[in-house]
Amino acid sequence: MSSLSSRFASESANVSDSAGATGPAGTVASFAPVTPPPRLRLSDMVYEQLETMVVEGRLAPGSALPSERDLAQQMGVSRPSLREALLRLESRGLIVGRAGGGYLVANASQPLLAEPLSQLMSRHSKTVDDVLEMREVLEAKAVELAAQRATPEDIARLGQALEALEAAYAAGRDGLDGEGDARGQSLLTRVPELDAHFHLALAEATHNLVLVHLMHAIFELLRGSVVDNYRAIVGHGADLAELVDQHRRIFNAVASHDTASAQRSLREHLAFIRNNSGDPVDPRAESPQKTV
Repeated sequence: MSSLSSRFASESANVSDSAGATGPAGTVASFAPVTPPPRLRLSDMVYEQLETMVVEGRLAPGSALPSERDLAQQMGVSRPSLREALLRLESRGLIVGRAGGGYLVANASQPLLAEPLSQLMSRHSKTVDDVLEMREVLEAKAVELAAQRATPEDIARLGQALEALEAAYAAGRDGLDGEGDARGQSLLTRVPELDAHFHLALAEATHNLVLVHLMHAIFELLRGSVVDNYRAIVGHGADLAELVDQHRRIFNAVASHDTASAQRSLREHLAFIRNNSGDPVDPRAESPQKTV
């Protein structure tokens, strides 16, 4: 071996022994110093935890945060650190102060989506069909995902929403024929609202964050549409009991994780609405008198 080759081999061996690692084509790997991340302030960590809970839907729009004292105790932080995080969340529009103190989780996207659409619907009757088409697109996927992903807790919440809907319908159905009867009025207001909440709970069972936030954003639009649908269905003399019972079939399919049955039940539900909700007819309005 030549002296040059011997020297190269000796130096290479020394480098390998001292470095302990090689790079591509046998070159010595170069390692940069490890710099620890900068320390986060306690208020930053509190903010990140609460922000994550809002984004993931664990803090639902409209829900109230615990009192400042209770929340600080639960999170094991000082009230000044918590207060700083809450003020930051409020400035970002993620929470809003409420009368009397405390905070509510905001629904930041609702004014951007629901209010302009509601105004549009009030001026153009065609948008009633457009909302139904939108539901056919969104809820078809939602019921599929819910049947696949719903946890026992999701199923329990969906069951509670269904029981509330069925109870309100049972309480209101006998009063529909009574002029000005509060029970009949409840059938056309409270029951549709609970119907909309059932569909919102269905979306929450998908565990798709974007879909959940979108459904919360358009909830008022959905609720108003459902109210109009109920009035039209009753005005056309369709079987409202069948409409309510369709929710039971959707629930049973989701609770059984039967995707095909859940999708079929939802399609039948929306088809029933489409077939029986033409121009709304006031069920309390008197029939027009025939001229002789």
